[in-house]
Amino acid sequence: MKLRSRAPSPALAISLIALFVALGGGAYAGGLISGRQIVDHSIAAKKLTAAAVNALQGARAISLHKDEIPADGLRHALAVTHGILVYYRCESPRIHFYLEPMIFGDDLFVSGSYAEDGVLTSVQGQRGLELGPGAHRTLNVDVIAWTRQGPHTVSHIDLGGSNSGDHCYIRGLITPGT
Repeated sequence: MKLRSRAPSPALAISLIALFVALGGGAYAGGLISGRQIVDHSIAAKKLTAAAVNALQGARAISLHKDEIPADGLRHALAVTHGILVYYRCESPRIHFYLEPMIFGDDLFVSGSYAEDGVLTSVQGQRGLELGPGAHRTLNVDVIAWTRQGPHTVSHIDLGGSNSGDHCYIRGLITPGT
């Protein structure tokens, strides 16, 4: 007697394909490395994308404490935060703070207030901004700032400065936000 083989049913064919995919997927996933298996600080930053590095760093506040800054009249960088450059200039008898976009041609938006020698002024600005353009010995700035082209992140800039005639003093906190 001769046995004839018949074609498998569609249900059997689909179940076999599903079985092979399931077994192959498990074998493939078994070769991947999970985040728990990576030792902290074992991957160099140059091996990661810029977005991955920024996500790992998170928003860290920049604390500023500068004493006896010479009154040289030049602009000096204080910090860079989310596409915003923060500068100061110490000249006898004044101190100035500047906010500028890091990308040429970008718009910088600022909202808040500053006080020159105790006189409070509200500020709403766009593009580069000088805070404290008058003749003063103390300057306190409390603003939020963001850029149009950058990461669209609001930063809180809270700075205080004074000028003793020959030297300036700066205290403050710059907090990158979300």
